[in-house]
Amino acid sequence: MKTKDIILATAKEMISEVGFHKATTANLAKMANISEGTIYRHFESKEDILLHILDALEEQFSYYIEAIRQKLDREACALEEVMNEYFAFVEANEIDMKIMLSTYGLLDSSKRLMAVFMKNLDLVLEDCIRQGIKKGTIREIAVEENATVVMTIIFGLTRMQLYWPDRRDVRAEAVEFCRRSILV
Repeated sequence: MKTKDIILATAKEMISEVGFHKATTANLAKMANISEGTIYRHFESKEDILLHILDALEEQFSYYIEAIRQKLDREACALEEVMNEYFAFVEANEIDMKIMLSTYGLLDSSKRLMAVFMKNLDLVLEDCIRQGIKKGTIREIAVEENATVVMTIIFGLTRMQLYWPDRRDVRAEAVEFCRRSILV
């Protein structure tokens, strides 16, 4: 593994454990078994490290969105798929998601990324609902409002999954609830 990748992996672990403000480059260097100067050869600052982490998460999210868009283009996408694949995305990117959520109120880059998540997920849900209405699998409903409700459920379940993993997992029940609520 390259030094830059070691720094990023160690930073992810540290930030997810102690938070962004408590993570220091000195502690990061010690935990990664490198010098602090080595960190600064690869990154301008602790904030730059965070930006790299968030950029990688945004790239992974864009792959998820693109995969859903391709299914929508083939008219082969159901609401359940959008939700279940989002939950799988969260599981695959758990630490990065925690970092984005924990730094949301602190850094503009986290706020920007969260806005990207919300906008793109909302648009995908709207398109999925419109497509279902057109195909006759979803009843006539207010598209934008219901997409926002589903997105809110998804984000609430994401927080539960990330921060309260010992709670009963109700993702499948939530998907079924949304399905029953809008399907014909």
